[in-house]
Amino acid sequence: MKELFLQANEAIKRKEDTVIVTVSASLGSTPRGVGARMLVGKSGRIVGTVGGGAVEFRGEKIAKQVLKDHKSRAEKFILAPNDVVDLGMICGGNVELFFQYLSWKEPNVQIICKEIIKHYENNQQCWLLTELNAEGTNCFGLYSFETGLIGNVSANLKKTQFGARVSQANVNGHIYSIEPLLQIGKVFVFGGGHVAQALVPVLKTLDFYCVVLDDRKKFLTEAVFPDADQRIVIDFSNVTASIEITEADYAIIMTRGHQLDFLLVKQLLETSAYYIGVMGSSQKIATQIEKLKKCGFSMEEIDRINMPIGLKINAETPAELAISVAGELIRKRAISRENLSK
Repeated sequence: MKELFLQANEAIKRKEDTVIVTVSASLGSTPRGVGARMLVGKSGRIVGTVGGGAVEFRGEKIAKQVLKDHKSRAEKFILAPNDVVDLGMICGGNVELFFQYLSWKEPNVQIICKEIIKHYENNQQCWLLTELNAEGTNCFGLYSFETGLIGNVSANLKKTQFGARVSQANVNGHIYSIEPLLQIGKVFVFGGGHVAQALVPVLKTLDFYCVVLDDRKKFLTEAVFPDADQRIVIDFSNVTASIEITEADYAIIMTRGHQLDFLLVKQLLETSAYYIGVMGSSQKIATQIEKLKKCGFSMEEIDRINMPIGLKINAETPAELAISVAGELIRKRAISRENLSK
């Protein structure tokens, strides 16, 4: 998502208009869910996807027309049997796309794109506001606790409840989509070794906010971890003195030694971390469990730990292990999103 707004901002610098195509509603079996987006310019799709196949192809054509008309609009697609064949997959249902026209000349558009990028960089939640039933008006806004309300949207939206899921608000007959853009939560990677160096770039492409921690300063340079959002020198024996771990955060333990791993596990079990993962062999894991039991932890508490970390894909190299761990975090994040949407 961050990349989409980075590209929109680059288009503004080039004095080019763009269109954000968003899945605003879906019913049945569809390629992508609500909130999926792509950015379209005069030459076609720039970044993102709304599912590929026929829907995306048609959506791209409509977006180019929106660029000519300079007017936002909505379209509904019914994936009838013919369309299922065209999509090349067994699916069906209805998809609604909203085409948000962004003019590079509009100051609000420039401000909103820059603020969204800044919020991603600082891991601060913000909500995108789009008026769905006012085609042609290009109503577009942003709200965050840091900025307040920005854009050409109703000031009465300030009274709206901004929550963790996509919602709609009716303000004097105007229907606004209110979508949180970030799933707040940091990935704390304890240990700056080869697997961590392979993992962080992968997680960043997946929009995770990554913090790398080690007690060796030489591993926490921009040259070693250019993609990390933060690099922190830490005392492994006193984690909470340096960082705060919340119920939205992920903790990944991959230090240089079993004793350090165990030291961290004991502390992290005392936090409300959403996810705790430990890298290691089956023998190491068995040893860790016995030591935790002796320290007074129950099996219910120990079961919070994902060990060995990662999906079971017979990963061996740092690059393979990085994919395995990233896959597990994708699954855990999806579960968290599902829980928030209930």
